[in-house]
Amino acid sequence: MFSIVGFFLRFVIRLAAIGVVGLALVLIYLDASLPNAAEIREVKLQIPLKIYSAEDKLIAEFGEMRRTPVAFKDVPPILVKAVLATEDARFYEHSGVDFKSLGRAAVAVVSSGNKSQGGSTITMQVARNYFLTRQKTFLRKVNEILLAWRIEKEFTKDEILELYLNKIYFGKRAYGIAAAAEVYYGKKINELSLAQMAMLAGLPQAPSVINPINNTEAAFKRRNHVLDRMLHYGFITPSSYYDAQKTPVDEATYHVTARDMNADYVAEMVRMALYSQFGDALYSSGYSVKTTIHSDLQQAGVKAVQTGLLAYDKRHGYRGPVTEFSPETLASNDDIEEALADIPEYGSLEVACLVDIKKNQALLKDGSHVTLDPSKSSLWPKKDALLKTGDVVYLEHTSDGYILSQLPAASSALVSMDPNNGQILALVGGFDFGMSKFNRAIQATRQPGSSFKPFVYAAALDSGFSPASIINDAPVMLDNIDPNNEWRPQNVTREFYGPTRLREALVHSRNLVSIRLLQAVGIRRAIRFLEKFGFQHEKLVPNLSLALGTNVVTPLELTSAYSIFANGGYKILPYIIEEVRDGTGAVVLKTKVSPLCETCTPPNPGFKPLEEEDAMFILAPENETDSGMPVISPQVVYIMNTMLQDVIKEGTGKKALALNRKDLAGKTGTTNDQMDAWFAGFNGDVVTTAWVGFDEPKSLDEYGADAALPIWIDFMQVALANKPDHAMIEPPGLIAEKIDPETGLLARKDQRNAKLEYFISGTEPTSVATTNNAWRNNPPAQSAEGLF
Repeated sequence: MFSIVGFFLRFVIRLAAIGVVGLALVLIYLDASLPNAAEIREVKLQIPLKIYSAEDKLIAEFGEMRRTPVAFKDVPPILVKAVLATEDARFYEHSGVDFKSLGRAAVAVVSSGNKSQGGSTITMQVARNYFLTRQKTFLRKVNEILLAWRIEKEFTKDEILELYLNKIYFGKRAYGIAAAAEVYYGKKINELSLAQMAMLAGLPQAPSVINPINNTEAAFKRRNHVLDRMLHYGFITPSSYYDAQKTPVDEATYHVTARDMNADYVAEMVRMALYSQFGDALYSSGYSVKTTIHSDLQQAGVKAVQTGLLAYDKRHGYRGPVTEFSPETLASNDDIEEALADIPEYGSLEVACLVDIKKNQALLKDGSHVTLDPSKSSLWPKKDALLKTGDVVYLEHTSDGYILSQLPAASSALVSMDPNNGQILALVGGFDFGMSKFNRAIQATRQPGSSFKPFVYAAALDSGFSPASIINDAPVMLDNIDPNNEWRPQNVTREFYGPTRLREALVHSRNLVSIRLLQAVGIRRAIRFLEKFGFQHEKLVPNLSLALGTNVVTPLELTSAYSIFANGGYKILPYIIEEVRDGTGAVVLKTKVSPLCETCTPPNPGFKPLEEEDAMFILAPENETDSGMPVISPQVVYIMNTMLQDVIKEGTGKKALALNRKDLAGKTGTTNDQMDAWFAGFNGDVVTTAWVGFDEPKSLDEYGADAALPIWIDFMQVALANKPDHAMIEPPGLIAEKIDPETGLLARKDQRNAKLEYFISGTEPTSVATTNNAWRNNPPAQSAEGLF
């Protein structure tokens, strides 16, 4: 008997020994096959691309995962306690594995077959989230335990908590505690209430099922469970506990990334340019981009464009409702609100339904009723039949209350840059990015019309003409523009003004003088000169219509060209990315720009600069001048400045006098049949272009001074606020003489209507006007043979 028992005991002992040895071997094998815990330090969290303004204000965020890494020291202690209370109360006591919790989980599995109690500590969850899958198996649990021990040896407790709080999923694309606070409450973690902290602390258990947006009842129970645990462990007082329990959970709503400004067109430009460099990693590697955009100027640009387009629209009448609601929908305010919810809102406009046209009452999306005053809205149709109950319309909220409005049919763009270094200060590509993603600032190639004339005049000055040179404003008839039709251009006024000085012709935008001037300079010579401004050769039409701006440019290209007039003659291409940092904060791309672009080169030897056509003027390009030399003579630039200042003082740009400055220069532009309206203007600090037109070209029935100039004025009022006048310093090589305004010759000593004029040395007149001088052309100093 005893021998049998002894044999059995020896067998059991041997079997146990073999089991222990086997288990040890398995553990040794598993331990050897597991990654080193230190590798966590090399793991890159998936962090979205973030784009910032020059002042580090958020413009946009791109990426599937929303994550904002946060240092442990910046997490409120009470939030840490909320997490510990629900996830791992003995976190600071165990060495990575809590065998009590594992024991309870094992008992639960044996007694009920329920695997919901995993018994995982925070350290084990870190191991799983960084190295393992979420599949519930015995082998994974063993690996969790082994990795947890390794992690505890490699990291401090606070470091482990930081890893956990930045990695864990909270639902609604929110990864990490900071992102969760932003997504559910639109707050920073230090702004959360106790109830909100408890809510977030409870989400990792089942983030898609118990989050307060998807399931308020389950979220309420889970949050109160966390509060119960916090009270149990003495982390909060009873009074705090009861106050937090009373807080409703429906205060949580989905918050999109809180932006500091409206710059969607800028964000998309940057995203497209950098994607060609970094590929899909751009959206998950934590890249942050600092742009040249100034937030206050960007907001001013958006407001100016939206205000200008709405004003233009009001001048051209009401076009009808967005849609009409049926009598069934109108029977209930709830049904109206539900139907309105499906209609998008753009810019500052709000959608509403006219619920009682006799009383001029409308219902907004939020369910509030407003009364419209027809006398306050210039858009209100004179025929009442054009408005009726059930019409869905857009409204503007003004100081006079809500007024009838509508989505603008026309489009606009605005670009502003610093002419001294190429930084784009503001860029607006349309009324609203949500309404149209077509970026007119860089993608709309349109005829610049008369805003192109200054470049032709500059070519004439460079060829020996002067502002006092006389060109006959008389009919022109040519057949080399359109083989099938004679070309008979006219002035806007349909009148002819005879012999005209170049300064006067530019100020009043005389078409016929511009054509004859280009003919005198020579088309080939003029085109070679125009290319110095950055205009592409293939887009410069080689005929006399070029004098009227029949080539095509984008608003950004025109702004870049005008910067040469603003900075003294230097070619400065615009750029918008200042620097790019990776997820570690290291600079991977930085643009170096010194004044007048003497060293516009990315410093990183391994970085391949974007091609201009791909980058869309994103990065500061290689300087195209030699040793910082101007591409246009300072004398020509200075004289053009005085001529373009006169456009504002007494010409087509007179409305800009409202800014009450003496340093402004610019030119209006209106194309044939008023298809495009422009104003490009500047001082020594800022150059800005505004464009207005239809995406499918048709007549605006307005000139540049009416449609585009007001937008420019509204923007420049902000851009130049509190800035002193910055006029150009007169360069050497110029001569100032008083001239006879009729002939362009030197004025008589007793002449009362004499005008002061600037000349490049050698082009000044030598003859004095007489009282009986008939008109005669005042030729440039050089002969025609020397010019062409």
